[in-house]
Amino acid sequence: MTWKIEFSHKAVKSVKNLQAANLQNNVKQLIKILKDNPYTPPYEKLSGNLKGYYSQSINIKIFNS
Repeated sequence: MTWKIEFSHKAVKSVKNLQAANLQNNVKQLIKILKDNPYTPPYEKLSGNLKGYYSQSINIKIFNS
């Protein structure tokens, strides 16, 4: 099964911050993981008009665990 990854407007705007924190390689790794299994914790089921979609937050804690 092929999964589609969509980035929020806020995520796109955060690219410069990720680059400044030297996290772009970590993000690329996470994207590869999510392509294989989008239900990798922690994720959140969305509701309302986004029902059926899931949200995955990326922060420094994910990479330090």
